[in-house]
Amino acid sequence: MKNFITLFFILLLQACDSNTIDVEAIVIANNEKWVNDYNSGNAKGIADLHTTDAVVIPPHADFVVGRDAIQKMYEDEIEMGKGTLDLKTLEVLHQGDYAYETGLYDIQMTVNQELIQDNGKYIVVWERQTDGQWLCKKDIWNTNLEQP
Repeated sequence: MKNFITLFFILLLQACDSNTIDVEAIVIANNEKWVNDYNSGNAKGIADLHTTDAVVIPPHADFVVGRDAIQKMYEDEIEMGKGTLDLKTLEVLHQGDYAYETGLYDIQMTVNQELIQDNGKYIVVWERQTDGQWLCKKDIWNTNLEQP
């Protein structure tokens, strides 16, 4: 009986702990950092929001695997021109060590004095790390614009 009571309280504490974490607020805060880093040209800051083995799947491109490759992808994009990114979280579903975010993006970029605009939708899988930090594990987005 004593073992049952101990097990019951352990399970109760674990359930309370997972319910008290506001994962949606964490995801939104991560997105604010992402946007600030993008808009200020900090590709490393964006890459640091990803797990070391993260996979990014941009539209019309191959898989980008790993934090270093993700940083390079953002460096290349930022070098093309000054951009302004906006992210809007629509939903965050949380299950254990994973959270699944659905949202919308809007980006404006000036390349060679020409304004380029894009908007679309995205899904990000966030993974809780052993230190409690939530990092992007998988990221895919699709443009709403027609392909030329």
